[in-house]
Amino acid sequence: MWIKTGKDNLSKALSSIQDVVEKRLINPKLSNVLMKTEGDKLELRATNLQIGIKTWVEAEVKEEGEIAINGRKIYEIVRSFSGDHVELKTISSTHCEVNDGKSPFKLVYTGPEGFPEFPAPKIDISDFPSEIMKEFIRKTIFSINQKDSRFIINGVLFKLDNGKAIMVSTDGHRLSLVEKDFDYQGQTKEYILLKNVLAKLQRAEEEKLSFGDDERNIFFQFDGKTINVSKVEGRFPNYEVVFPRSVNYEVIINREALQDSLRRASIIIDERQGGVRFKVEEGYMEISSQNPDLGEFREKIEADYRGEGFKITFNPRYINEFLSVVDSDLVKMYFDEVGKAVVFEPVHDVVNYKYVVMPIRD
Repeated sequence: MWIKTGKDNLSKALSSIQDVVEKRLINPKLSNVLMKTEGDKLELRATNLQIGIKTWVEAEVKEEGEIAINGRKIYEIVRSFSGDHVELKTISSTHCEVNDGKSPFKLVYTGPEGFPEFPAPKIDISDFPSEIMKEFIRKTIFSINQKDSRFIINGVLFKLDNGKAIMVSTDGHRLSLVEKDFDYQGQTKEYILLKNVLAKLQRAEEEKLSFGDDERNIFFQFDGKTINVSKVEGRFPNYEVVFPRSVNYEVIINREALQDSLRRASIIIDERQGGVRFKVEEGYMEISSQNPDLGEFREKIEADYRGEGFKITFNPRYINEFLSVVDSDLVKMYFDEVGKAVVFEPVHDVVNYKYVVMPIRD
């Protein structure tokens, strides 16, 4: 192999695959990036067997070839160069030279033998707006379970069904659901996407995402990359049962006022031991917190509410995380019975967003 390519483009391509390059040397092959010439391109592949990434850069191909080289070190080397171009040339059956015309490195490489095969991508959707995907992720990623070992709730459910795109996450204490109309008429698709996949989708620069699946894999294409993800076995919990069947209490509050008050109320409490109480009466909401060792906080803010007064207590972090991703000036909370699940949602938003929280029992 003998190629010459732009330093910045190669560095960016190598950067995009670093989080799937194996770092623990459990399987030395997975520590490598597979480099292969294809016409006037250099194709790069990396995998940790759960996620695989294939990308490419334009290159001047002087001699065709295919080699596997340590993915972390080649990235660090290319990033360290001060020149505008990188030249990579095999000089023996075991070594290659990498340089920018000033600072040559001599590196060990192996052949492609034993490097995992990449499945042929199956693409069914080619026009999903990346900005909507990013908005879905932004509004659900914080509700993903961080401790439970079950993969099915360590990720989000992404679903295409009945003319809608839906994303749901839950940690057992709260649930985030976003949906948006999307013109898809095929069979219902349900994917469970883990956080490392969501992080890649959040960085998409193209306006549209393409994706599809086969029996074992989910495929995404964007920014010149193809990502294949092993499907997670199991079914996501039935999220529809957590929503109240009727609405007997409904309050509309200014988002910024509620957010500021919750921040103040959180100062004197330990969220592992106590919560913030909402006392709602006609025309206002009183927010209070107390700590026997420090003192207490109490504040009233305006609220659009008419009906019988009630009291309800929440983990303030759960409410603040929701408020931090809402753009609407007003938010609504509603439920059917005090002590049961409460739904929060923005009054105006680019997507239909519902956030369900279980209150703390006093």
